Amino acid sequence: MKLFIGVISVISLLILLAGCSPKSSDIVVLEIGQQKVSLAEYENFFTRNSGGWEVGQKSSIEERERFLDLLTNYKLKLQYAYDRNLLNDSDIVSELKEYRSTLASTFLIDREITEPGVQKLYDRRKEEIRAQHILIKTTPTSSPEETLKAYTKAMDLLKRAQAGESFDSLALHNSEDPSAKYNSGDIYYFTGGQMVTPFENAAFNMKKGELLSYPVRSAFGYHIIKILDRQPARGSIKVGHIMTRFQKSAADSADTASALVRIKSLQDSLQKGWDFHKLAIKLSEDAGSAPQGGDLGWFERRRFVQPFDEAAFKLTAGKISPIVRTPFGYHLILCDSAKPLPPYKNLREELKKLYQQQRYNEDYTLYISNLKKEFNYTLDENLLSSFISSLDTTKTTEDSAWAESIPVETRAKALMTINNKPISLDTIISILEKRPEYQNTPLRNNELRNHVKKITEILLLDEKTIGMEQRSSEFAALMKEYTDGILLYKAEQTEVWNKTSVTDSSLREYFKLNSEAFKFPDRVNLIVLNFDADTLAYMVYDSLKNGVEFSDIYKRYHENPAPRNPDGSRGLQSVETDEITKHTQSIPAGELSEPFALEDGSFAIAKVVGRDAARPKTYEEAGAEVSNSYQEFLSKQLEKQWLDSVKVNYPVKQYKETLPKAFTMPPAEK
Repeated sequence: MKLFIGVISVISLLILLAGCSPKSSDIVVLEIGQQKVSLAEYENFFTRNSGGWEVGQKSSIEERERFLDLLTNYKLKLQYAYDRNLLNDSDIVSELKEYRSTLASTFLIDREITEPGVQKLYDRRKEEIRAQHILIKTTPTSSPEETLKAYTKAMDLLKRAQAGESFDSLALHNSEDPSAKYNSGDIYYFTGGQMVTPFENAAFNMKKGELLSYPVRSAFGYHIIKILDRQPARGSIKVGHIMTRFQKSAADSADTASALVRIKSLQDSLQKGWDFHKLAIKLSEDAGSAPQGGDLGWFERRRFVQPFDEAAFKLTAGKISPIVRTPFGYHLILCDSAKPLPPYKNLREELKKLYQQQRYNEDYTLYISNLKKEFNYTLDENLLSSFISSLDTTKTTEDSAWAESIPVETRAKALMTINNKPISLDTIISILEKRPEYQNTPLRNNELRNHVKKITEILLLDEKTIGMEQRSSEFAALMKEYTDGILLYKAEQTEVWNKTSVTDSSLREYFKLNSEAFKFPDRVNLIVLNFDADTLAYMVYDSLKNGVEFSDIYKRYHENPAPRNPDGSRGLQSVETDEITKHTQSIPAGELSEPFALEDGSFAIAKVVGRDAARPKTYEEAGAEVSNSYQEFLSKQLEKQWLDSVKVNYPVKQYKETLPKAFTMPPAEK
């Protein structure tokens, strides 16, 4: 009993110690003056800059220490930038203001339009609906009279359906959807993203058996909708089939009867124990799938013609369908397996593309419309019309004086108000002049109105994003990251790049002290002939050995694209440049190589024009290489001096002994 109590005590102590072990957010890995960097922040920087959490887990202590040094320098430079009040530099203020507008709008649109839209599309994919409809056609350009006539007709048909008249009969005789003649308006099962938005929205708000109480208008016209079925989506199924094909395109009773006899015979064979896939290989008349045992792979609803689709999705794994007729022949279908709708994260990118293609524009327009209401948006149409009509339509916003004809007092007037804030015409003119996307805009009515519309949307979104840093920690972090990047760039420009002056005398002195670093490797100059096959290559090689002029052969089989040298040679290049230079390392100048195979399957003959043994470069030959190397050397010196000066005010302490504890707990578990 005492032993049991002792074990319990030890376990309790271990639990207590585990609960008291510090979190990565509490462990300090770096101190710069009074600033402390936690292990969690270190991990965050590492994973964002080095390839992710798994890379961090696999990293060595040496790699972690090197990154800690980089992080230390980064923090020191930022400290300098903030100390020098670079955040109030006019250029930085202007750039951050413009960037914030773009980032905030993008962030807002993603969070309040795109992400909810994609999630909604996914949620609808969890269900499938079978609907029946009657369509009365209109077009987006239909006149009010035509639209009213169509609506009246649709309402009349709806009332007849509500009174109990057969929906099948009403669709068959009145629907203007051509398919109604053979399906009585039954459009089969569909899920999210497969119908036009107004139709889909209405259908997903209805119950099984329900008749919608009003006609829904889409780009095609007015729809009267009845829901035949609503059920959880089947996901995807993997099927195979055995087919007997109709040999004639037109209906032929003898042909179809023959195909039916053949499929019944195959059905009998399956019932007697024949293997489905072996039978498909041997006797299925679908040439595309028969060699694979009838396998058609994975597919979702509406992939194949309706009779086939409907029969396949009634099956469970391992079951074979009754005989199914389609316009192409008779089928026996085997459901191999089924899988449910994948998780959201697996489908997100695919659905996002679909959403942006089909739904985004509608949702964005509605969102902007709601912002106008939220912020009491007004537009002075008279001022806008007067402004546009006073411009020279032969000019564009690229012309320097395009807006000078507008009086100062007119420019000062409010063209619009947003949240009771007046936006002057002068502000809009300034945006048209300065923003790159509006440059060279013709001063014509339609073009200018479209741009004013876009500017209005930007201003509305800007108003909506006021205070977003306080509302969203994620956005605040993104903005902070960009701000730090801009400050760091400005600080390095001031303390390093602007001080890196290069003169010819300094370059020559640097070259003199470091001449051993500038060398030519062993080099070779080649002319290369290319051939598709070895037989041709050897025939040409024999011709060259027997006196045929190389220049004559070169015109036909030269390297493609040909080098720029007049004689067709590559010019001196390292013997390690590629597989051809490596192959010719032992061939003397003036000699030919025998034909040899290349990695892409072709063949080559190389003529060695000349060689140059490894040697030091002259100052002139080193050229830009010296300049680049010197600037790098100088910038490192200046950077070290800069960091050393910052460390005087902000002493650095690194706690490298904490680095083995990094990446031991995934972020989700913290």
